Order: sequence, then structure tokens, then C-alpha cells
Amino acid sequence: MAELYSSDQAFIKKLTDIVLNHLHNERFGVRELVLEAGLSRSVLHRRLHAINNQNISQLIRETRLKKALELLKEDQLSVSEIAYQVGFGSPAYFSKCFHEFFGCTPIEAKTRDFPGLWPPPGSAEELPAAPQGSEENIPRKRKNNFLITAITISLAAVLWLLFSYFKPDHRFSLLRGAADQASIVVLPFKNFSGDSDNQYFADGIMEDILNDLNRISNLRVISRTTAEYYRNANLSAGEIAREVKARNVLEGSVRRQGNLVRVSVQLIDARRDQHLWSEHYDRELRDVLGVQSEIALAVAHKLKAVISEEEKIQIEKVSTQNPLAYDSYLRGRFLLHKANSEQRYDINREGLMTSLQYFSKAIEADPGFSEAYAAMANAWFNLSAWGWYQPYFEGIQNARKYTEKALALDPDCSEAHTIKGVSLIWPERKFEAGRAELLKALSLNPRFPMALQGYTQLLMITGPMEQTREYMNRLLEAEPYFWVTQTLNAWVYYFEEKHDKALEACLMARDLKPDFNDNQWLFFLNYAKLGEGEKACRQLQEIILRFPEAAQYADEIEVAYQQAGIPGLFEWLIDVNQTRPLPGQGLSGHPYFIGWWYAFLGDADQTIFWFQKNMEQQNRVGHYFNLIATNPDFDFIRNDPRFLALIEENGLAPYHYRASR
Repeated sequence: MAELYSSDQAFIKKLTDIVLNHLHNERFGVRELVLEAGLSRSVLHRRLHAINNQNISQLIRETRLKKALELLKEDQLSVSEIAYQVGFGSPAYFSKCFHEFFGCTPIEAKTRDFPGLWPPPGSAEELPAAPQGSEENIPRKRKNNFLITAITISLAAVLWLLFSYFKPDHRFSLLRGAADQASIVVLPFKNFSGDSDNQYFADGIMEDILNDLNRISNLRVISRTTAEYYRNANLSAGEIAREVKARNVLEGSVRRQGNLVRVSVQLIDARRDQHLWSEHYDRELRDVLGVQSEIALAVAHKLKAVISEEEKIQIEKVSTQNPLAYDSYLRGRFLLHKANSEQRYDINREGLMTSLQYFSKAIEADPGFSEAYAAMANAWFNLSAWGWYQPYFEGIQNARKYTEKALALDPDCSEAHTIKGVSLIWPERKFEAGRAELLKALSLNPRFPMALQGYTQLLMITGPMEQTREYMNRLLEAEPYFWVTQTLNAWVYYFEEKHDKALEACLMARDLKPDFNDNQWLFFLNYAKLGEGEKACRQLQEIILRFPEAAQYADEIEVAYQQAGIPGLFEWLIDVNQTRPLPGQGLSGHPYFIGWWYAFLGDADQTIFWFQKNMEQQNRVGHYFNLIATNPDFDFIRNDPRFLALIEENGLAPYHYRASR
């Protein structure tokens, strides 16, 4: 496995060299590195995290700082000149980052030793030459011999650990959630049809196999969205399996010529690099509908996974026998997933609207096709939830209508139960009815990411937080590289008051989707909670950068912080909301946010006053206001009769059991 380690080191060197080539450009960041590296953001992030436990931003920053150390040791430039040369726009910020990383100021670094970092290995400065036989240099030679011996021992220990870590049987056992025998990642199937338009068909076959495998409780299956990140990755099956913590890999291809279809699959034990099984399935198009369950059962048999009778019935169930209905359904599902593509960056209205047309065609061809109704409900819910269909409630009602039709045809459709559950919670606020639907969905498919996400978000409303964390961890296992998952994880940590961990999740979410506004606020809130005033100040300045008056606001924020510290930042936010609101979350003058910002100042009267005003609004910012029973920021008013009245009026009394402070 030494070759694997060498490959990882070469990968890190490639990224480092790219950063060094753009060192002077302070605007060179995650987006630019991703583009030049030629990898998707998610693949780059995951591989870097697997090798060095770093995110992309950390790699860039640390590369800049290590180069700065090198320049400091040369002692040719001032600290300010070095700061600009390595891409820091502010010498003061450079000095702060340098101190955080190296534990000393840039000036102190000029005379301090940094074993392993400086001098560079093999450089002339590493082992200063001394004249042979020179008595005055004997102590220094002895010191160097001692250092060489110490370094040699250290390197030997490190190499032993690396060998142990990358040794096949040990490397996997050390991973969190070790890759057990009954774990598998199903990689995107290749389209060998000679027509790129047939990719939807290959993807559909692959996903149906994955969904059937997911029904087997004895088998741990990596999610479709996680596997999707590796579609164009130049990695071996073993490398992919190592990154996603799976023991086995299923690869496949689909060739479609006219009415003939060939599905080819091979199963690999990635840990042992051993071919377990392969097969070709030749079918006419009208007969392809059962091949997915046939493959899933064969894979389960090869992996010695225990399948219950109920699971076998569910796997062998075929929702439609109509080839036209199935083809239209696959086309619609392809667009539904594409609208939520890769890191789900490109959620778009057109893709969702077009998917509705294909689902309608599927239903027209086979009115008894339950999965087409469920997919139709999913598309309607997404359209409404993202604000692309008005009136909003009409879109939600359309989603509900199609879930009822799907469940009438198949009471065990987990997707339909999930959409019904989330539509009961948002916007109807029928929390217990929604809970029942989501739990039913999870009983049918314990690893269904949408159901896990919906239930985690429900638990954030109702608590208890211990259970919220349990389901959050299950969601992280199912779909770790989706930016919404990491943002939600940061919120759960915030509610658990584990702000350092929340910031780690924020960094991962930012690497996956840098421009997500909610995540920017999370950075600000966690910095404020940790007393990191300068970072909170800079983050708030970053939040308002998109506004034309950004320069003026940035100066105001700086003054507010210098005069009153972190409370000054919240006083500035309150002033902006009340006197000159901006069209953005947390800044728009909405009563909920004014009340929340007053809570950071410990002002009970103003917090409750603005929350009471919020109850008068048509838009109560429910996705935040629903959380007042569990949000620790309001613990200081838990026993206030006015707050208890708000809890009661908002239907949250059964879930109000946090302790007052």
C-alpha cells in the first residue's frame, strides 16, 4: 500500500503547487483551486479530507503561511511585504493567522526552530557544515548528531504508523464507521449506448438497484448522491471505497440499442482488490423492469447479507409493467435529480417543471404506477419549498394530492410517506402527524436521506436534542457531502452549544457551497458565542458585501466593534433592521430577527416585544420561529410568562422542556 500513500502525497503536492503559482493573488480561493485542479468541489474536498483531515480553505491558508515562514527565514523582506506576497490583503490579519498556526509572531519566527517545517528537508541550512577537526564546532556537531538521531527515530515511528494505517486490514478498521463486509457503494453506471441522451436510462437502472439494496437492513449502502460525486473522478474502485468507507463496490454499464438492453455488472471486494462476481443481463426493453431486483438479490447473496421475507417481497415488487411509463419515469427522475445536482448547487425551476411533464406521461401510460405519483409529489414539494411556484400553498396541496394517490396504490412507498410528512410539518405545523409519516418512511427505508433530513429538522423543533443528534449522525452517514446536511449539522451543534464543532461543520458546508447565506450567518453566530470578536466582525462585514453600501457599512461595523465589542455588532444589526433595513435575511427589519438580536444583548423585554410583533406577521419566518422552544439563545426568558404565552400560542408547549438560565 506504499503506492497508495505516494499517490496521496503526489495529489497534495499538485494542489500545493497550484496555490503557490497564485500565491500573490489574495482572491485565489476554493473556487479557483477547484477549477484549476480539474475536479469537482466535492471530490476534491472529500479526497483532501480523507488524506489530511483538511478542508480546501485550510490547505490554501496553510500553504500561504508555510511559504511566509520560508520568506521570513530568508530575512530579506519586511513582515508587511511578506504578507502581501503570500496573498494576505492585511498585514494585521496575516500576523493573527500566522500566530494561530505557528504559535508565535512573524518576528519571533525568524529566530525560532520549526522541526519538520524549517529548514526544508535536505537543504543546506538543515545541516550546517563545520570544518573537520575544528574543536570549537564539536559541541555543534554533537548537537546535530543528536538531532539527526531524534529525527530518524521520529521518522521511523511515523513511517511505521503510516504503514500500519495504510495496511489493507488495518487502514479500514481505523476509519470511523469501519468498512464492514456488508457495506457497498454502487457507482454511477456507464452509458455505452453511443447516445449521451440515454444517460438517464443508465442512471435509472443504477438507482433502482441501489434502492433495492437499500431495503436490506443487513446491508449498509452508500447514498446515491455520495456515489454521484465519483462519476468522473479519476480514482480506482479501492480509492473510492476507502473514501466512502465501503468494503465492496458495484460497477456497471448499460447498452441500449433499439428495443434491446444489456446491463453488465461486476462486484469487487475493494479492501482485498478481489473480483467477486460479474454478469451480463440481456433483455428486451419490455422485460428490463425486473432485472434490477434480480441484480440486487444476486449482490446480496454474494455478500452473504441476510434478507427477511418482507424485504424480499419489497425488492421483487415491480411498480409498473409498462415500458413507456417506466421510460418516462426515468426521464423525469433524471431531471429531478439534476435539478438537485451534485452538491445540489443548480436547483432550477425549469428542470423541475419538465420533470412534472415526464411524470404525467408515466401516469398517463400507467395510472397504477405508484412511484410516478410519489415522484410527482416530490417535484411539487421542491418547487414550492424553493419558492418557484406561487401560490405556495397550492403547490404544497398538489404535493399532498399526489402523495395520497401514491399511498392508495402502495401503502409502503417510503418516498410518498416522506413527502406527506414534510408537507404536514411545513407549512401546516402538524408536527405529530408529520412525525408519524416520517417514522413510517424510515421504517420502510432506514437510510432514505430525505426522510432522515426531514425528521432531524422536526426534532430541532420538538427536541430532545439527544435524539436530534442521533438522527443527524444517521443523516451524515447517509449523505455527508451534501451542503444542506453539513449546514444542518452546524445548526444542531449550535443548539447543543458545541460552537467549535459547529464551525468545523460550517467550513465543510462552505467548501461545498460557498455562497449559501445561512452558512455565513452561522459563522457569525458561532464566532460571537465563542467570544471571537474580530472574526465575528469580519464575518458580518462579509455578509453585507453584496450590498451597494457595503463600504460604508463595513466602516460602521468596525466602529461598532471597536466601541462596544461583540454587543456593538448586535446593536448595529438592530439599528439597521429598525432604521434602514436591507433586502436580506437578518437585515430586513423582520420582527423575529430584531427580537433575536436583542436576545444576544440579554434584553428580555425587547426580545419578547418583537416576538409578539412577529406573531402579527403573515410571514413569521417559521423555519426559525418554530425553533424557539429548543434554541438555547432564549434560555434566559424560558420562565417569563410572556414567553410561555408565545410558546403556547405557537403550538410548542408540549416541546418546551429546556431549563431556564
